Amino acid sequence: MISRVPHFTRFVLAVAVVFAALALLARKPAFAAPAVAVYRGEASAASGPGRRIELRLSANGTMTWLTIYRNNRPPITEEGRWNALTVEEIEVIIERRDSKQVEPIAVHLLKQGETLRTTAASAAEFGSQGLLLKLAKVAAPPIAAPVTGAVSPIGAWQWESLISSDGKVAVNQPERYQLQLQTGGMAQVLADCNRGQASYSFDGRSFNIRITGVTRAACPGDSLSGRYLKALETAIGQRVRGENLFLDLPANGGTMKFLRAK
Repeated sequence: MISRVPHFTRFVLAVAVVFAALALLARKPAFAAPAVAVYRGEASAASGPGRRIELRLSANGTMTWLTIYRNNRPPITEEGRWNALTVEEIEVIIERRDSKQVEPIAVHLLKQGETLRTTAASAAEFGSQGLLLKLAKVAAPPIAAPVTGAVSPIGAWQWESLISSDGKVAVNQPERYQLQLQTGGMAQVLADCNRGQASYSFDGRSFNIRITGVTRAACPGDSLSGRYLKALETAIGQRVRGENLFLDLPANGGTMKFLRAK
């Protein structure tokens, strides 16, 4: 016999499912990384009430895509990664759906001020108007309390990338941008064609560095020397994960990623 559930009861159950999904989502690994930006929007449907979309882009290049339907269907959580293709376009790659591996799905989005809009190639899935997401929140990477047994950042590193809410800056030749953190609080810096000295300090996850002197040679036109030095001096947090050093910048500055120099 098929039991009939009253409409109000179905509504209460649907709401409970949504909140339970959000509670589980908060414990997923993608949310363990500091969120750079949260975007929200509505996707229309040819028949039906449509769906609400939330996209979280994290500083380490991971992302979480939450879809909440308005017809009592359970919400869907999709996870994966995101890359900056250009200054104005990012690619979101879905690799898992509700914690299960799926064939990778790529969605391209154009950044326009504080909005993300699907490109023509990616718009079809979201109705005739495509998908428009608006920036809802920008979170600064938190400075955690000192962690017992945390790996020291002391050593030689090469700058690989800068990931922020504005996109990803990839360094084509990391060996041209080096950071050597020495014992005693002194550092040597290679910024493309320029060399410099610095003093630094760290306490648990907090980090501070000050450039005390640098040469002023004219580097090639594609050089990231100035941007590299400026980003270094704004760093407020550090984390070592395997062979990588991450320096967190304040507000929506993002995160600098380094690879340990061989």
